[in-house]
Amino acid sequence: MPPSSDAPAPGPSRPDRSRVLDSVLPIALFLVLDRLWGLAAGVAGATAWSVKAAVGRRRRGEAVGRFLPLLVAYLVIRAVIGIITDSEAVFFGIGIGTKAAIGAALIGTVVAGRPWLDRYAHLVVPFDRATTAHPRFTRVMGQLTVATGCWQFLTSAWDVWLFNATSSAGGYVLIRFLVGWPAGTLATLVAFAWADRALRPIPGFTGILDLLAPPDDEEPDPAG
Repeated sequence: MPPSSDAPAPGPSRPDRSRVLDSVLPIALFLVLDRLWGLAAGVAGATAWSVKAAVGRRRRGEAVGRFLPLLVAYLVIRAVIGIITDSEAVFFGIGIGTKAAIGAALIGTVVAGRPWLDRYAHLVVPFDRATTAHPRFTRVMGQLTVATGCWQFLTSAWDVWLFNATSSAGGYVLIRFLVGWPAGTLATLVAFAWADRALRPIPGFTGILDLLAPPDDEEPDPAG
């Protein structure tokens, strides 16, 4: 949605707003369409928006990048299976199983000596080469990768319990969203705070917040 000619240039809030919409609208679409026309309609609507969101993230230059074809293929295949089977257990079970598999894969990268976050954390935080080359960075990223994998297992177990405890697909989706979003945000903040403290002994590392903060505008040179 292009801004008007007299509007201020879009700032950092624009991507943040897009991410919020991309998180909320698939849930809203599923709840409304599932209630009106059933599981197949809910799955189709939520999946269509999720695919749109993934493509939009790539266009904005976010980290989805080369994983976009795999992500889109996964979303479409899961949706097709869910629509064909018309089974809540099958559709949501695929997602829960995928989450657990991702957790196992993350821990596997640490066991293999190539922690996933050691290779990809720079896509989120612009660490300099001196920091990423330090042995402590690899150790901290390995610990964070294991913690992320364990979080995937924990949330998978929660999803299984919640699915069995709720009487409708809409209730499951809504409760999972209302609990999962704040819990995930809190876990992310804790991880950032812990990593910031753990990386402080690295020479030249001034803190994650300093790396994430936009550079100050240069003061004009009065003699210029």
